[in-house]
Amino acid sequence: MENKCSSHEECGGSAEKKSCEHGEHETKTGSCCLVQHSVDMWTCAGHRAWKEVHVDILKAKILKAWGPQMEKTADAVIEAMGIEWKAMLAQGKAKADLKQNISSIFMESKR
Repeated sequence: MENKCSSHEECGGSAEKKSCEHGEHETKTGSCCLVQHSVDMWTCAGHRAWKEVHVDILKAKILKAWGPQMEKTADAVIEAMGIEWKAMLAQGKAKADLKQNISSIFMESKR
C-alpha cells in the first residue's frame, strides 16, 4: 500500500486528468472515481491511525521515563508565566495611572 498522505494527495487527489479502471473520469475532488477515492481515503486513514498509535506509545514511554522531570519543568514554567503576567498587569496599571495623573494635571491647568 502506497502512502499518499500529504496535502491534496492525502485524500487520493491529483491535479492530473485521468481515467480509472471503472471508466469514470476524475471529479472536481481530484479522485478518478468513487471506488478509487474510497480506497485512497481508507488507506490514508489507516496510515494516520498507525502514526497515532506510534505517537500514543511514545507519549506513554516518554511520560514514564521523563514524567517527573517534565512535571517539575512544567511547574517552573507556570510559575515564571505567573510572575510575568503579574508584571504585565502592574505595568498596565502604572500606564493607566500615569494617563489619569496627566489628565488631572491638564484639567487643573484649565481652571
